[in-house]
Amino acid sequence: MQVWITGGGSGIGRALAEQLTLDGHSVCISGRSKEKLSAVSPDISAIPCDVSKPESVQNALIQMPPPDLAILNAGTYSPGPTHTASPEEFQQAMAVNYFGVINCLTALLPRMLERGGHIAVVGSLAGYRGLPNASGYGPSKAAVISLCESMRAELDGTGVKFQLINPGFVKSPLTEKNDFEMPYLMEAEEAADIILRGLQSNRFEIAFPAPFVRRLKFIRLLPYRFFFPLIQKVTRT
Repeated sequence: MQVWITGGGSGIGRALAEQLTLDGHSVCISGRSKEKLSAVSPDISAIPCDVSKPESVQNALIQMPPPDLAILNAGTYSPGPTHTASPEEFQQAMAVNYFGVINCLTALLPRMLERGGHIAVVGSLAGYRGLPNASGYGPSKAAVISLCESMRAELDGTGVKFQLINPGFVKSPLTEKNDFEMPYLMEAEEAADIILRGLQSNRFEIAFPAPFVRRLKFIRLLPYRFFFPLIQKVTRT
């Protein structure tokens, strides 16, 4: 199987690429950092790509065999209160996390609709509800979740398998930016194992870790009069 993974130079993307290669698949990774890409195993093909630029995505796809599985994992994250962030930081979050997915989908889908294929998009549990100090990242992932729900319905019966991956906290250069205790923090290799099992299933959403997912899905159902006091209590302790 030919696999393409964006954001493959570190974190979940790198762990997935290494495991899929060990399993005998042909893997190509992409990312903006040539340094990170070059540090990955030489058995894994690497093509620099900035998913926020449609022409860069198209150029990357031209250089690789048509992927049977595409894992759209590229992302960016800048935590902090809204009043300290610049408009450019919010624009960058949407450009990479949301429009980066759009750019990849519009390039991939015409080919996959002709011959079939499998697309998995990495969102985040942070997209379930608005959380303090995540006003750039959270909305971009909420947009990804909504997009994937739309795409899943559109692609039903087309021969293109479509899945959404919503991880919790996974050790990576992005989560290293956090200055708070992250519940259920897991290694990238553990996350990759869960994702790979999920990709073999017919579930639309691959969300983990399970205890954290249950908590956040419950919080997602709460009315605002309960939600805001609970979030304030949790984030101030």
